[in-house]
Amino acid sequence: MRLFIGLDGGGTGCRAQAELPDGRRTAPVSGGAANVHSDPDRAQAEIADVLARVMAQARALLPDGGDIAPVVVLGLAGASETGAATRLRACLPYSDMTVCGDIEISLAGAFEDADGIVMAVGTGSVLACQRGGQMQRLGGYGFMLGDEGSGAWLGREALRAALQARDGLSPSGPLTRAIWDRFGDLPAMIGFAAQARPSDYAALAPLVLEQGCAHCPVAGCILDRGCAYLLRAITQLQAGAPEMPVAALGGLGPALLDRIAGQGGAAFRPAPPKGTALDGALWLARGRARMTKEIV
Repeated sequence: MRLFIGLDGGGTGCRAQAELPDGRRTAPVSGGAANVHSDPDRAQAEIADVLARVMAQARALLPDGGDIAPVVVLGLAGASETGAATRLRACLPYSDMTVCGDIEISLAGAFEDADGIVMAVGTGSVLACQRGGQMQRLGGYGFMLGDEGSGAWLGREALRAALQARDGLSPSGPLTRAIWDRFGDLPAMIGFAAQARPSDYAALAPLVLEQGCAHCPVAGCILDRGCAYLLRAITQLQAGAPEMPVAALGGLGPALLDRIAGQGGAAFRPAPPKGTALDGALWLARGRARMTKEIV
């Protein structure tokens, strides 16, 4: 029996779900961070554990006996890194498994096979356009080189603002004071930065959003810089077609797209996504199964 399994993995966590041929789904199963580029060993362990738990749930829904043929699609942050897919196929016991980037399952979740732009912002950030069956991607280069506007970027910029305010080089505000309240002193902040992962910085992003909504000028400036980058990327992907729908995914995407739209002057059409990135992984798994059946 065919079983469709999708997994959405990023720097903060991963989620997987299985779908039976009759459309029934297991409950989503969550795991830890699964960025196969920045921490491949941890990612592989988390992915293997989550998939095993999803398989156990699916077996409980199926009649006793009979073989299960899982069709697995993994949408992962860092999957474009050379060798990531090969390593995963070598360590996971699934013969029919596709490994792709998290933006690909985000596009499928938001639009299935229709044209549109996805702005996916969580721990990291990446945008992509799907037009006539072709995909164009912008960003998604990781915390060290990019991820502008992302949760990790917002958290890091908040720490920088707090340090510059301490040195008298930029204004203080409710956000910088809240950062110092959280860390207490300079050695604690420096110690945090010395070992922090992108997900640790991203844990500070809700504070930036909260202070931005409360009209803290420091938080507002950080958010505006991140939103300016995201808007430039949207405009680039539109390629002169402002009517193309733009959907936001990820933990921060909807809030930031609302902020961009609320600032005015931006020519784009916000659109609700049809589903989540996890829905997109399952949609791609079903499509792969249909394709395989047609070839056979």
